[in-house]
Amino acid sequence: MSSPEIFYEEKGSPDLPKIVFLHGLLGSSRNWRAVAKALSDQRHVFSLDLRNHGKSFHASDASVRAMSCDLLGWLDGMGLQTVDLCGHSLGGKVAMRFAVDHPDRVEKLVVVDIAPRDYPPEHHVPTLDAMLGLDLSKLSSRKDADEELSANLPNWAFRQFLLTNMEQEASGFAWKPDLHSLRNAIGELSANPLVDSDRYDGPALFVRGGKSGYLRTEHFPVIKAHFPNSRNTVLPDAGHDAHVDDRDGFVRELQTFLSP
Repeated sequence: MSSPEIFYEEKGSPDLPKIVFLHGLLGSSRNWRAVAKALSDQRHVFSLDLRNHGKSFHASDASVRAMSCDLLGWLDGMGLQTVDLCGHSLGGKVAMRFAVDHPDRVEKLVVVDIAPRDYPPEHHVPTLDAMLGLDLSKLSSRKDADEELSANLPNWAFRQFLLTNMEQEASGFAWKPDLHSLRNAIGELSANPLVDSDRYDGPALFVRGGKSGYLRTEHFPVIKAHFPNSRNTVLPDAGHDAHVDDRDGFVRELQTFLSP
């Protein structure tokens, strides 16, 4: 299903409390399917494709603030006044930005393995450059794409994740995300989405993957400054994709936090 611009997947009864999930950079709504299924008997679940990702619209403005504005428009279009909001990585940045700008629209906030801080943009540049450097006209299969990407991206599992962004059309293969806009915006996307005065006083949960370096103990004081009613939890065996690496543990933590 989709609104005119933002694509979303939906699971669970409309009579249940609402929760919205936002994916990370180069992800999509499909990344939340297992979690959505696990929660669908307790929550009306929406998983969105951020702009320039998945099946949502493309735009040259790929900023976190623009994505936050998209979420507001989508909520208004859906007639949803308040929701629980959960974002992973880039989606967590969008969720934080939205919560401080529109605290009356967020019942509870969940941020997965990201902090309100600057990250080095160079981390994502090789990935985006490798994808942009792929000559799609010469591909005859996804295996071809995987082999081409392997020269610069040796991690097989990561390449399979990236290849979920590729679709086959009548004329050949194409990337679903707007890679050029994301590459142009990578400095802004890697920066802290908040300023010192930003605060969200509602309940917030920050979930850290124990094997990830994105969210660390030293980040918790700055989190508390922006989110004074927050707590944190660690999934010891999970990496950056904590909701994928330890889905059961993540769902348990989420259910505990969301319970009245």
